[in-house]
Amino acid sequence: MKDQQAGRRSRRQVVTAACAVSVCAATAVAVSLALPGVASATPTALPDKHASTVTDDGWTLDLAATQLSANPVPNLATTLFTREGFVSAKVTGTITGAGETPVKSGYIEQGLQIGCQIDVSSGLGVGLGFSLGPTVGVSISGVPSANLGVNASVNPSIQSTIAPGTITTIPLGKKDLEAAKASITAEDVHVKVDACLGPVTIRSYAQFAVSTAVSDNSVFVYSDPTWL
Repeated sequence: MKDQQAGRRSRRQVVTAACAVSVCAATAVAVSLALPGVASATPTALPDKHASTVTDDGWTLDLAATQLSANPVPNLATTLFTREGFVSAKVTGTITGAGETPVKSGYIEQGLQIGCQIDVSSGLGVGLGFSLGPTVGVSISGVPSANLGVNASVNPSIQSTIAPGTITTIPLGKKDLEAAKASITAEDVHVKVDACLGPVTIRSYAQFAVSTAVSDNSVFVYSDPTWL
């Protein structure tokens, strides 16, 4: 009898230990999902980028992207499917040389390219009691002006739609050329991506475009990609 009771206690202990392991594993999964980003002590600085070209009529166009940084932070909503952070960049376009024909027009533009690995906007059950909204969204606050067509919202925020395996391009600012040099600086622009499961990749871009009677030229630079 004592041997049978000892055997039953042993089996209960095994079952209890197995349940504990399962609970621990489930808890670990929940915790890992609930931590979409970790705040940096300081923003992560990215290398400067430069590009240059010479037009057919002799103008030299230089484009520089500097003061590039990204700072992912835990999202305020503390949801599993939102990524949040702040990005900064300065872009400068310069015309030098002695072209054969005058510059008619030009502009400099900067923006972000954002990629979501997995779109979960159609709904996803992970056994943790979470529900999702109907759309994947990107919002950026503090932008003075932007035009994204039907996906644009009123300032000071921008909203667009992200699908899995695609890149969404969002302009942050555009300035017409009124002199031989123009620049745009964006500091700590707030970026939030919703309804995305897995990594969100961001990359800054800049364009410098100039038109003369002879040619139209554009140069681009892109920052190194980083995680949000």
